[in-house]
Amino acid sequence: MNSEIKLLHTPGGIPVIIESLPRSHSASFSVYFGTGSRDEPASQAGIAHMLEHMMFKGTHRRTAQQMAEEIEGAGGEQNGYTTNEVTSYHAFSLDETAEVAEDVLADMVLHPRLDPECLATEKNVVIQEIRMLENDPEDYIHVLFDEALWGDHPMGRSEAGSVETVSALSEGDIRSFFLSHYRPPRMAVVAVGNIDERQVTDWAARSFDGLEVSENGRERKPPEPMARFRVFPRNDRQAYVGMGFPGLSSVHPDRYAQRLMASVLGSGTSSRLFQEIRERSGLVYEIYAASHSFTDCGSMDVFYNTSVKDQEKVARLVAKEIGRMKSEGLVPGELERAKRLVKGVYVRRLESTESRMVRLGESFMSSGEILSPEAVLARMDAVTDEDVIGAAERLLVRDRLCIAMHAPGKESEAAAGNLADLDF
Repeated sequence: MNSEIKLLHTPGGIPVIIESLPRSHSASFSVYFGTGSRDEPASQAGIAHMLEHMMFKGTHRRTAQQMAEEIEGAGGEQNGYTTNEVTSYHAFSLDETAEVAEDVLADMVLHPRLDPECLATEKNVVIQEIRMLENDPEDYIHVLFDEALWGDHPMGRSEAGSVETVSALSEGDIRSFFLSHYRPPRMAVVAVGNIDERQVTDWAARSFDGLEVSENGRERKPPEPMARFRVFPRNDRQAYVGMGFPGLSSVHPDRYAQRLMASVLGSGTSSRLFQEIRERSGLVYEIYAASHSFTDCGSMDVFYNTSVKDQEKVARLVAKEIGRMKSEGLVPGELERAKRLVKGVYVRRLESTESRMVRLGESFMSSGEILSPEAVLARMDAVTDEDVIGAAERLLVRDRLCIAMHAPGKESEAAAGNLADLDF
């Protein structure tokens, strides 16, 4: 799908990222704010996510139902998400009804009703969401691992917050957070599809240039990673384990090597961890490695679940594979297979204007870069065996290892103690 990507600005200085796809019949628009769960005070953990929910509950011009009817009548839909570092609001439509999507999106972002009655309803919704997460150990182990790795830093908290902090949020808290954070300069507009760049830029200027610049002098502090083994007890005979290390940020030049190192180690059924621990040993149903990069920190993680009695054994097998990668290097063809796997996932995500929009927004907000898909693929292709092994030697260091175990406490504490001699 041929495209042209441009970074423009409104007269007021708001970035407008446009990817024109003339052969597309759709249009996708988003407004990104550079605020997320890491920008919340501990007493208000979850407020960014709660505000995201509230933004869909109607504006001063439209009820929530009217918003839904208008956007669906334009052949589209609305959506949004909150992460550690950004919040984003989207509107999608047919290319012929793009101005409807623009109008609904701008109205939602600029004039949310933030009704106290809706807040009471949405609190209950979010609390159910939190409890569902806590009862899903395959997902919850990621939250627990972040808590173990990043400690009391906001990066160590769930984006959803806790039942206690969400329950305590007031209408004034929500409105104050909105007025403080949903302002320039930490915002950007992204548009992808069969769109006219001048029309989009004019819409962005008309809609958002009148916003006052935020006086919130936010200064993010990088987290200090913790090298420790933590047990989070649960009453079940299955153990859910996260093992990992602090990694590279989204602006570090070696982040692609980190990503491909994680792929060789544990992405897909041909990866080292899957073949050794699932296929040969039969100790797990699922095991995988993942690479994460944020504006000032990152991580390289391995997750698996197994029986309580085997969690120590699997940890030792993971350590063995890490040690083997560092000491023996890669086998011929291994990196090329990993590259094709990562690139395959990447290009499949480019099939929709929505995915392309999210790619551009995430990249710009985290690194300030606007790279074409071809440029990203070229950077992956440029990674060598030596780059991957160099990343493994620098990042996969025993003294920086963090482990989170979500399993019965007594047996897991014993396993954690036994793993003190782990080496690689």
